[in-house]
Amino acid sequence: MNRTVVIKKCMEYKLEEIVHHLESSLEMLGGLDRFVGPKEKVLIKVNCLFPSEPEKAVITHPVFLQAVIRVLKRNTRDIIVGDSPGFGNFAASNKTGYKKVAAEEGVKLVDFAEDGEIRNENGISYKSFKVTNYVNTVDKVINLPKLKTHGLMYMTLAVKNMLGTVAGTGKPSYHMRAGRDKLLFARMLVDLYMAKPPALNILDGIIGMEGNGPGGGEPVNTGVIVMSENGFALDYVVPQIVGINPDRVYTNIVYKKNILKGIAMDVEIKGEKIADVLYTGFKPVADADESGKQMKKGFVFGFIYKVIMDLITPKQIYLKAPCTACLSCVKACPVDALVYDKKKKRIICDYDKCIRCFICQEICPEKAIVIREPFLGKLMNKKK
Repeated sequence: MNRTVVIKKCMEYKLEEIVHHLESSLEMLGGLDRFVGPKEKVLIKVNCLFPSEPEKAVITHPVFLQAVIRVLKRNTRDIIVGDSPGFGNFAASNKTGYKKVAAEEGVKLVDFAEDGEIRNENGISYKSFKVTNYVNTVDKVINLPKLKTHGLMYMTLAVKNMLGTVAGTGKPSYHMRAGRDKLLFARMLVDLYMAKPPALNILDGIIGMEGNGPGGGEPVNTGVIVMSENGFALDYVVPQIVGINPDRVYTNIVYKKNILKGIAMDVEIKGEKIADVLYTGFKPVADADESGKQMKKGFVFGFIYKVIMDLITPKQIYLKAPCTACLSCVKACPVDALVYDKKKKRIICDYDKCIRCFICQEICPEKAIVIREPFLGKLMNKKK
């Protein structure tokens, strides 16, 4: 698969400007006809973690989506836009701005159901997936990830965004199967992406999210649009744009080890140079495994290891004031580690049961769950 990545500088959500950058990027990749043929049926997979206002940077921006639709309509008008939010109704929500875009452009919005299956016989750890059947009934899938941090995978980009094709109870079940093993979860994401790769990946990095992502972080004007046929190539380049080593992203770690057999990713960059669009001062999420790797060098396994790991591992903290008791986190927890205490009016977590999947923090709409790194963990990470 072609590893060319096109970077375009774009600081604002101006429709015509984004359309221009998309068309220019496509020309650098060989033209729209390489990816979408005349009258082909297309599914656009956005990033809609949960219905949210566009300015919060939780979702693929509606103007960005509209620009992509405008470009695709040069070849086809048979376009579907869909996703499977952690909670809430995708197609019916007025928060996202997608309904307005769909009405203006004459496209269909759909909520994904777990009514299909795809297989990856060469999968590292997973061979089959229950997904929305739309991925099987359309000719092409166009993937529109958002530039965001992620509590579990470090960043959520093109490869991670395809988890949204798994609907219903599917996503929490994969978290439960992986437990605290981040690399196992990353292998699942890589296997899923490779089971049915999108025809094209177009990242909305005009406004990204730093810090407590992917749902509770802060919007930052990262100012880029990044496009590639190859999601892994895109995911290798984008972290560098915000000053992050791409080998910190867990799906990149898995892809390099298991698919590239330890060889570094070789990409061709067109458009802007990374140095010319570099965003400095980007705030990542805390990474538990970095402290853990260092700690293993100096301590034996067993009881001491377990105690020390608990002292250095980032945890989700449940803030009382912003919590509205919507119970989205309680319902989403794959191991039933959360309860809502009505007397104390707050979420209580059983950290012994908790597998640190951070799905509760991921989908909280009120920023009431934050990931905090203990002092010992911060100290050890500073020494790396």
